[in-house]
Amino acid sequence: MSRLLVGAEGRLAAITVETDHVLGPMPAPWRALAQGGDELTTFLDNTSGQVAGIKTAYIRIDHIYDGFDVVKPGLQFDWSRLDTLVDKIRAAGATPFLSLSYMPLPISKSDIVDEPKDWNEWALVVQRTIEHFSGDKSIPNMYYEVWNEPDLFGKWTMGGKKDYRTLYAYAARGAARARVTQAFKLGGPATTGLYKNWLDKFFPFILENKLRLDFFSWHRYDSNIEKYQEDVASVDQWIESHPYFASVEKVISEFGPDSEKGGQNDTRVGAAHLLAVARELLFKIKYGFSFSVTGQWGIIGKPRYEALRLLTALGNQRLAVTGDGTWVKAFGAKKGESYQVLVVNYDPRGSHSEVVPVTFTNLEARNFVLKQTNLLGGTQQTEIATDEAMLQRQVPLTANSAVLLELTPKTQAANPKPQ
Repeated sequence: MSRLLVGAEGRLAAITVETDHVLGPMPAPWRALAQGGDELTTFLDNTSGQVAGIKTAYIRIDHIYDGFDVVKPGLQFDWSRLDTLVDKIRAAGATPFLSLSYMPLPISKSDIVDEPKDWNEWALVVQRTIEHFSGDKSIPNMYYEVWNEPDLFGKWTMGGKKDYRTLYAYAARGAARARVTQAFKLGGPATTGLYKNWLDKFFPFILENKLRLDFFSWHRYDSNIEKYQEDVASVDQWIESHPYFASVEKVISEFGPDSEKGGQNDTRVGAAHLLAVARELLFKIKYGFSFSVTGQWGIIGKPRYEALRLLTALGNQRLAVTGDGTWVKAFGAKKGESYQVLVVNYDPRGSHSEVVPVTFTNLEARNFVLKQTNLLGGTQQTEIATDEAMLQRQVPLTANSAVLLELTPKTQAANPKPQ
């Protein structure tokens, strides 16, 4: 069902949830959080409950070498401080995603963003890191990302004197030598954005040298959702171009509406942005890491955390949903016997409001309970009787608001099945 244009700007939404059309398992790329150098050693001290509460699968940290003083002179290793944080991550129910950064001072030519004095020492550092966590500590399914924003921190390039490809190649050699007991993944480059020059030179280099690349990662801070779509399409052109890349995952290892602290990150605009990005990237990426857990960019206690709470409430089966508009997007799920649809109205300009018709189709004739949970708090619950195969409700959405609608058969509402 299509609705009239609003002026020349866009299309209104008319959401239809096909309750009998399960598309398959619900992917959850949003179950990932990143923490930078801000409060790096303490960010989980009082927040592990909140992190666990949104079923976080992975937590990404960088500064693992310079922030935890891991590498000592003579290539001796002290993992104690980093182990403390890794253990906290696991206690919160998540798996560590480690950015292999920055250059340990004992092996660097000068500072933490310089090249090593001996590339083989860098390879050994990576080897020992993977052996420690995926071997000695036997942590399954860890991710190791080669560096963090190399185009910014260290001014690495694709080609030239300070070539990221060399940094990656020696990291891959170290990973290949690692003796482990658990599967792990290696990738990069975690650039500040997605850049054609990096794409066009990195993938051929990986192919030519037959290097390990389990995931390709980049960062994206942008309020324009179309930029996320364009990024994925650009990466797919390379991944789909050769069988060697067939299993390469796509990971946005940091994202948000703005790379600067505060601003939209801390408002309902940021929350609606997170939901809109999550909707756009379903089935398109493996993970998208919201930045960050705590600190000046933190999400805990702010609207973006509430957006993740809504996403966490979704069931594990995805339902077919149609009728997205220009501003309003939706996706549906089946949770036990309940039918769910999450509807978000994202407008970075903060001006567009809309009354959205939401229709559940192919229902059995029976009594239902319709529960509406609003993004920033508040729920309403209504009993509904229908002898038709469809049920429609008009849902008013102001700019940057969202609701989760759950339609549950009355008997199930009284005795919900455990999830």
